[in-house]
Amino acid sequence: MMNTKLIVTLACFIGLTVAVSQAQEDRFFMPAEIKQAYENGTRSFDGKPGANYWHNTADYKIQVKLNVQEKLLEGYEEVIYHNNSPDEIGELVIRLYGDVYKTGSKRAYNLNEQDIYDGVELSDVTLNGEPCEPDNQWMSRRTSTNLLFRLKEPLKPGSELIFRASWKQRIPAYSTIRTGAYDSTVFFIAYWYPQVSVYDDVFGWDNLDFLLRTEFYNNLGNYDVEITVPDQFMVWATGTLVNAGEVLPEEIHNRYRKARESEETVNIITSEDIEKGYRSLKNVWHFTAPEVSDFAFAASDQFCWDAAIQPDDGRQVLISSVYPFDDTINDYSDHVSIQQKTMKYFSEEIPGIPYPYEAFTTFMRHGRRGGGMEYPMMANNGGPGVGVTVHEMFHTYFPMYVRTNERIWAWMDEGWAVYNTSLATTRLFEGNYETAYLFSDVSGRGIIPGTISDLPLITSSEFLSDVNYNSASYTKPALVNAMIHQYLGEELFLKCYREYITRWAKKSPTPYDFFYTFENVSGKDLGWLWKPWFFEFGVPDLAIRSFEMDRITIENNGTKPVPLILELSYNNGDTKFISRDAGIWADGKDTIQLTVPDHKNVGRISLNPMLPDGNPMDNILEK
Repeated sequence: MMNTKLIVTLACFIGLTVAVSQAQEDRFFMPAEIKQAYENGTRSFDGKPGANYWHNTADYKIQVKLNVQEKLLEGYEEVIYHNNSPDEIGELVIRLYGDVYKTGSKRAYNLNEQDIYDGVELSDVTLNGEPCEPDNQWMSRRTSTNLLFRLKEPLKPGSELIFRASWKQRIPAYSTIRTGAYDSTVFFIAYWYPQVSVYDDVFGWDNLDFLLRTEFYNNLGNYDVEITVPDQFMVWATGTLVNAGEVLPEEIHNRYRKARESEETVNIITSEDIEKGYRSLKNVWHFTAPEVSDFAFAASDQFCWDAAIQPDDGRQVLISSVYPFDDTINDYSDHVSIQQKTMKYFSEEIPGIPYPYEAFTTFMRHGRRGGGMEYPMMANNGGPGVGVTVHEMFHTYFPMYVRTNERIWAWMDEGWAVYNTSLATTRLFEGNYETAYLFSDVSGRGIIPGTISDLPLITSSEFLSDVNYNSASYTKPALVNAMIHQYLGEELFLKCYREYITRWAKKSPTPYDFFYTFENVSGKDLGWLWKPWFFEFGVPDLAIRSFEMDRITIENNGTKPVPLILELSYNNGDTKFISRDAGIWADGKDTIQLTVPDHKNVGRISLNPMLPDGNPMDNILEK
């Protein structure tokens, strides 16, 4: 047995080596903006938020009316913006998401011309009580979707600014990308209110226009929202319905109260209620949501509502499923249960962090199938499928709870969402814990290894296109996450993963905070993985060099390390797997030999059949 003192000394040496390597950071490139954040002490090389870390916050009080006939939002808001930074801020940036539908605005996608209009109409705009003119070029500047106000006096550290405005905004009805009117009575409303942009310690103001492709990077905020709809409409939203007793008829309110105490699904609004002609007692629905990054809502007079609670870390989380009453194709009966199981899995297993909010609602839009879109405590999904349900609920952790900058690094949330969806569906719903299958759902799709469009993952999402956005944001980072999991092993991986979420909960990490946290917690230098996958062009490329007797030789002809997975197909129909993690290439060697069991009866060998490879033709051997 090794001497205890020697073990401690070696552990300290390894930790010191990683820390020194990070402090100098000559392993891979660091942009000037991020380097400055480390020099300012807002980030630290051990992966923790720096001693000087800060983020600004905002409090929203909003009253909005949903005009169903004209498909129009009319609202008024008061925003208190808190400058928690050490900087004097000379301007205020307001996002007008609805301007992406404005004539002449920049867009990543083509829109139906019937959704193009004159943009968000602002009125009664004030800053700290003083009137502002959004169209006055001396006071403001309007880009595609941003409105920049020059402040008369800089906003000093520790002070606050009050922004007030009324606005009107059309609801898209033909180009329903994440939001819109799905028909005359079904609405999901997102990207909908004048929102204060993010001013952070890395880039200052986020001045990027919303182009429809990249999604979130928002301040942490407190929301108090009143939504006015027609009497026959119901509303579901981020946060808690605080006036349920005022809007819901007595019988339905009793069901709602029962659902808030029951782990068994309660049908709050049924198809019979809709057919009888549901009417609310009051047409103003009031929601509050503390410490969230955004607010979304849905409204319809044609949707059923099922709900139950999920006990989670001492709280009773209200889980709701909302779906069209006349859908005869999809089965929604067990959807609340699927969400309960998913939340329990996320909270107790992977990632193993309790669900952090008081509710979650999945709204399944009328007559549509397909994917989904996440918002704080909500999802706008195409149907009740397990995959989309799991994926969109997971987004609660990234980018909602851990507020990653998805506008620049979409992979920081989508990569984890893809990978955790794969884990949850295969482990929880299929009962499969085989390591070899960790890669089956997270690799291959959309990855074109070694082509000109196959960019390093550190590339800002704003520079991606339809050609490579999905692979760069979803499948490639999910593959890297799977490789980290396999290399570190279950226990150490979960320790790193949970610490990363805990450290950066309600904060905004960069990729380097992710890198350094995993290295700090694991005590391992992972530069051999970060550098080729995140900072370099290149290609993964393993090949079968030879198979003699019971020995097979695998060579690495690529520049990006990947695991080695051999699928052995035997003449009697049996299949076996031999797996090695990507760390086998960490020391720079380019070949490895493995022993093949029962080699005389092997009929076919497939190397990395579920992984990207620069030349898959040399990955198959048939006897």
